[in-house]
Amino acid sequence: MDQSETAGRINVFTYGSLMLSFVFQRVAGRCPPSIEATLENWRRVRVDNETFPAAVPADGDQVRGILWLGLSAHEIARLDHFEGEHYQRVSVRVRDPSGKVHAAEVYQWSRADGLINEPWDIDWFKTVGIKDFSSKYL
Repeated sequence: MDQSETAGRINVFTYGSLMLSFVFQRVAGRCPPSIEATLENWRRVRVDNETFPAAVPADGDQVRGILWLGLSAHEIARLDHFEGEHYQRVSVRVRDPSGKVHAAEVYQWSRADGLINEPWDIDWFKTVGIKDFSSKYL
């Protein structure tokens, strides 16, 4: 049985601000176990006038991120609230570095506009974008 199906717990794949453990803990209320993972056939892009990214399906692309394991319904509700109306949670499959596939949920951009077709960089976010992000959202 996949870990996402154990006792009603859900795995969540994150690809932006929630990759950072202190952000994840602040939003979800704890830092569950996590592993690196890759989401195939998706692209991570910039959101217009924001420091955080969005992910959208895109054949042939891939997004590297963090898979948080075994979240409770309460933690998922906190994440849903944080992500807000511009994202919807959808079911996906991600692959860890060993090649194992995991069921997960990911927050997909749900608007038809608001994206800039340019890559988003986690290193830039950690050093520059985090200041603005923290003052607005944490």
